[in-house]
Amino acid sequence: MGFTLIKGQFMPKAGAPDGDSVRFKPNNLDLLKKLEGVKAVIGTGVKTKDTVQLRFEGIDAIEKGATKPLSVEAKDNMMKLIGTSIDTPEPRGYILARMTDPHGRVIAFAFSGTTSRVDGSEVFLEATLLGKSVNYKQLLAGYAYPLYYNTLFASLRNKFNKALKQAKRRNRGYWMLDKTLLGVTVNGKNSLATIDPVWPKLWRRFEEYLRSNANMDNFISWLDRKNERVVLIDSTDETGLANVVNVQGNTVSLTQRPENLMIITTIERG
Repeated sequence: MGFTLIKGQFMPKAGAPDGDSVRFKPNNLDLLKKLEGVKAVIGTGVKTKDTVQLRFEGIDAIEKGATKPLSVEAKDNMMKLIGTSIDTPEPRGYILARMTDPHGRVIAFAFSGTTSRVDGSEVFLEATLLGKSVNYKQLLAGYAYPLYYNTLFASLRNKFNKALKQAKRRNRGYWMLDKTLLGVTVNGKNSLATIDPVWPKLWRRFEEYLRSNANMDNFISWLDRKNERVVLIDSTDETGLANVVNVQGNTVSLTQRPENLMIITTIERG
């Protein structure tokens, strides 16, 4: 499972970090050319110069506009995990990456501190090393949901699930209030800031849908038209995201655990 190791600094003040993303300044920008997908978008502004936006692989934190204080706590925990402090606002770290997303963000496993490995070297990411990543620790702390794409290796997914199981069992972070399977009542766009936490991908679909709809009556048909495809991991059956969502009035839930869903995507070439 070869990933490119890229050393640098985490740069939270260069952007708007949240529980699963932060800006990063590589020591060697040329290493970004090794990644699959579209060309990584490199910042050019006063604060963002020579930085890229990271998207943490395998996890999904609730959005900034979702329920507080959980959205703030998730960001704060991520900042602690990357090593941010008053004395160290731009901590050293490194990432392991293979690709970018369609928006030019680097999909990465993030690690705080330093490593003796050579910058730009190819690293085999196995379960033990994954356990040292910010991604894994954020899931373990209960401040992230699983978000598994078909580009994530099964062995890494299984390791993530061990962290998820612990977080759920101990009611950490989101899990004391999570309503992904039980359902939340969505009464218009304003309610999105106060509903109990749910799988963030579902929350984002609420937000997108409610830009032009007042209630949830047509949510399933809207999802169906988007035709986002998922695989049910336990059965390997492929289906539409619309088919694993249930709507009763304005109450919406998933019918599958997020960790049983594998999102189908393709790598866009630049």
